[in-house]
Amino acid sequence: MLVMLLLPLILLAAAGCLLARINWLKEGWHHGLAEITSKFLLPAFLFTGAYKNGLPASVSWQIMAAFYVPMVALFAVAAWGLRRQPGSALAASYSNNVFVGIPVLVAAFGETSLQFAYPIIAFHTLLNFLLYFLAQGGAHIGRALLSALTHPIVVSLMAGLAMNLLNRAVPTPIAKALGMLAATALPCALLALGASLAKLKLQSAAAGAGVAAVKLLVLPAAVLACASALAIPAAALPVLVLMSACPVGVNAGTLVQAEGKDPGVVNSAILLSSVACIVTIPMWLWIVGAA
Repeated sequence: MLVMLLLPLILLAAAGCLLARINWLKEGWHHGLAEITSKFLLPAFLFTGAYKNGLPASVSWQIMAAFYVPMVALFAVAAWGLRRQPGSALAASYSNNVFVGIPVLVAAFGETSLQFAYPIIAFHTLLNFLLYFLAQGGAHIGRALLSALTHPIVVSLMAGLAMNLLNRAVPTPIAKALGMLAATALPCALLALGASLAKLKLQSAAAGAGVAAVKLLVLPAAVLACASALAIPAAALPVLVLMSACPVGVNAGTLVQAEGKDPGVVNSAILLSSVACIVTIPMWLWIVGAA
């Protein structure tokens, strides 16, 4: 039943992968699709949702702590503790919340569940990238901060929440246009995700599998334990666990490569976690449903 719930999402991602493999479309089409989705379609979706739903009154520091404390602790152990590998630490803690998390949450719990996801999405990339640069010696922190704060995803979320808080009306033609864009965001995100995975190669399979296992199993378990200890609202718990259970974000490999490091382990973790989450996400859905 849970797999059937996610089957349409899996099929769309598989379609994107197939299109990239058979080269039926022009070379590089998936880059344009991913860019317009992340910079235009998903911002329209998030602005519309944040504007309509706002933040629930129950959002508090406990909810933020339940997600971020385990994430930061896991990164710290991996980057400064055990094997001192910032790239692997980034992959183990960085969730693909936009291209996977949002579609899964909408399919499993409805659009209103995103109320608890908005504050997580707004700071997730920023905090992960800052931790990565700190682990690398502190270079480029200012650039990372500026890039994260000006990203269309963050700007659209903040704008939608501000409009909701101030009770400002969006003109009807603009609202309808944004609604039309929002309706295309999730299918395009899944197609772009599948296409991006088709271009990844499996390298350092054993190390990548280890990172993927930490990302898909250890981090969600830690978030579940922390959320239970902090007694967060029942409606928020599955949202936080599912967001932490998402596969490794595809931008992790891009960042590591841009910094002149070998992205082999990270890219392998992205690929393996994106495939394995077909099993692990339904498992976590079952667990949080039984909690």
